[in-house]
Amino acid sequence: MTESSTDLASRTPRSSGVQSVARAAALLGAVVDSPSGGATLTELSKLTGLNVSTVHRLLGTLCAEGLLCRSREGDRFQPGPVLLRLGRRSLASTGLPEVTAVLKELADATGETASIGMRRGDRVLVLVSVQSEQPLRYLGEPGVSVPLTRTAMGVALLAFDTPSPPQRTPGQRRGGDEQAGPDPTEDAEKWSWHVRLLAAQFRGYAVLDGADGSGLRGLAAPVDSGSPYIQLAVDIQGPAGRMTDDRLDALGARVVAAADSLRGLPVALALGQL
Repeated sequence: MTESSTDLASRTPRSSGVQSVARAAALLGAVVDSPSGGATLTELSKLTGLNVSTVHRLLGTLCAEGLLCRSREGDRFQPGPVLLRLGRRSLASTGLPEVTAVLKELADATGETASIGMRRGDRVLVLVSVQSEQPLRYLGEPGVSVPLTRTAMGVALLAFDTPSPPQRTPGQRRGGDEQAGPDPTEDAEKWSWHVRLLAAQFRGYAVLDGADGSGLRGLAAPVDSGSPYIQLAVDIQGPAGRMTDDRLDALGARVVAAADSLRGLPVALALGQL
């Protein structure tokens, strides 16, 4: 369990030196986590549980060392140049900038919105998106969680990581009620999914049309990040009228190439923390 800034600041330390470090860390965390891009002296005192004089003294030291700085108006404390430099170094080591660059190249090459997502149980969490520059486009929604069976990334993850999509227990209706015999509709769905996964494996990429009448089409390929399991996938989404059947192989090749270019980058670790 992650400690809050207040917990960290109020924890009994072993020495005054440890106490000062813990309190400074609490202040840095409170500034970084502030949704308004900075915090006032009074706000930091409330957030950390430290008295105003202690906060004022520590803020002076943190600003002097470049870890924090004052806003232009002077009433708010913001991340300073040293803290920003540390953040950039940390970000560079994760491979996240390379991911964004690959998605930008894919979006430019295909003309469609490109995204990367991670499997979370029976859903896909969209992590990063780069929008198409077309007037009519899929907007991309980082942070959105979508069922595996309703996104091309989910189909790709299922096709290349597990033999079949999540299934209900045989003889069980959608609502969970037992039934006497097989459900023809369920059998048809299972066969349809089997064919769809085989097609994805044959092509090397998955194709899925929006089932909600949105007119969207998605193409996705899995990312091999070195993990024993396939957890990441890259996709493009756009109007089906642009992503026509005769373009699928060319577009799919672009998506597969983008996924391959991410192989070996520590993206699983970086994105898994989001």
